[in-house]
Amino acid sequence: MVHNPITEEIREIRHRLAAQFDNDVYRIGAEIRRRQAASGRRIVRLPKREPITKHTTNKALHVRTGNGLLTSGCDSREGSS
Repeated sequence: MVHNPITEEIREIRHRLAAQFDNDVYRIGAEIRRRQAASGRRIVRLPKREPITKHTTNKALHVRTGNGLLTSGCDSREGSS
């Protein structure tokens, strides 16, 4: 495994923060937000993204019967009603 000094530094900081706040992710997050606010840097907040795919049904697989019920379009008795 290749040792990357930047990755090792980030992991060390992460481990230090975790130990300092008893591995409580909410306290760690609050500390990070406090540091961001104190830094004076502009924080970018991106809008929530919509999912790329929409859930749809494959209408070609369903056939409406005379009584209004949906049945599988793969029925071998199709057209025999």
